Amino acid sequence: MPLLSHAVLTDPEFLVPPVPDSPPGGVAWLRSSVARFSSGAAHRRRRALAEAELASVDPDALRLRAAERGDGPVEVLAEALGLPPAVAGDVAVVAASYQPHTAVTEEADRALARLVEVCGGVADEATANRIGLLVQACDATKALVAHTVAGRTDPPVPLTRRVAPDGTLVEVGLADEPFGAGPHACPGRAHALALAAGLVEATAR
Repeated sequence: MPLLSHAVLTDPEFLVPPVPDSPPGGVAWLRSSVARFSSGAAHRRRRALAEAELASVDPDALRLRAAERGDGPVEVLAEALGLPPAVAGDVAVVAASYQPHTAVTEEADRALARLVEVCGGVADEATANRIGLLVQACDATKALVAHTVAGRTDPPVPLTRRVAPDGTLVEVGLADEPFGAGPHACPGRAHALALAAGLVEATAR
């Protein structure tokens, strides 16, 4: 698969790989309902939902809470969003099946169903994008913390994928843009950095 530079991320001719629509309830539905894997008007609508959730959380307060708790990014962010920190276990299971190139397990579908219930029991776009924030805060933020502690500067997520104008699936390196760029740049950059800073403080203690 071709590996392209991060300049591709701001080129409107290169789109995120589409995912098929899916009935509510499972990880396939989550993929088809979040901003991360959508384009155009659907992406803008769903991203606005995620941004509204993030706007309710002060990054400075998040850093302080992460330093106090010292457990994990999902636990801290979940608590800040009014959810029980214990959802972190289910979030980790869903995260393992979240990317379109990974297989969805029955365990992941069951975990997703429990997360929907915790978020109010309605499988709509608002719920999907709330869960999406937690899923995307899972492995990537843990990697950011680990890299920081180890003194490494490589991005926590090394690459992302796009579909070229000719339909070719390509990989895009994120060494120079660890939080992405363009319409799909991470909306939670400030929150991820705050979580990582707080957790690194906790680790240092």
